[in-house]
Amino acid sequence: MENPKISLIIPSFNEEQYIGRTLDSVNKARDHYRNPSLIEIIVVNNNSTDNTENIAKNKGATVVKEEKRCIASVRNKGAQSSTGSILGFLDADSCVSPNIFNSIDDVMSSGKCIGGGTTLKMDRRSLGIFVTYCITTIPARWLFGVAGGLIFTGRQTFEDIGGFDESLFGAEDSKFIFEMKKQGKMKGKRFKVILTDYVITSSRSFDQFGDWFYFKNLPKIIRKGGLKAFRDKDFCWKVWYDPNR
Repeated sequence: MENPKISLIIPSFNEEQYIGRTLDSVNKARDHYRNPSLIEIIVVNNNSTDNTENIAKNKGATVVKEEKRCIASVRNKGAQSSTGSILGFLDADSCVSPNIFNSIDDVMSSGKCIGGGTTLKMDRRSLGIFVTYCITTIPARWLFGVAGGLIFTGRQTFEDIGGFDESLFGAEDSKFIFEMKKQGKMKGKRFKVILTDYVITSSRSFDQFGDWFYFKNLPKIIRKGGLKAFRDKDFCWKVWYDPNR
């Protein structure tokens, strides 16, 4: 059997409410891929106290463990445990469209792209969520040419960047994306935003903190120095994550 071509890494902490649905969508996309045996699915269990691990195993995922409570460390653990030549990173509360692995393969096989991301949709709508989308996702796409959703790149690029910054307790994915784009510029390759496929993610942060929580927290982030705010674990736990999970 050939080594996996695409390794999809899913960090998970107490995700029993979402992980089954996420893996159902991933498995459907894997089966839709031109060679399903070349897709590796890794769930990184970050000290879950619920049924996350059992659900992931029952859905066919490989489960590895990371004890450090830092999302960047969890993502890096998954990458270190994987064997694919292409690495993808997906949140545990997100579902993918059926053709997504074929689209990623097409992008990376072209040799023209350093990696990329996919468009992102929310599982519900509101005015606060829409305005947040307008000042985050839309500018990222049209001003900087980047997107999150499912982030993907080659293993060598991941290693050249040094993985995700483990000094950050949030926004590590945004920093990684811009580091990837910088690598691409040096190598004459572009960051590709896949528009034909997408990720649907849960609105649980908005459900927990309110649909305008981003705007309430933005002044606090600015006062703490932008990206520096995400090096403060207590700050991130209080205003960015669900403290009850």
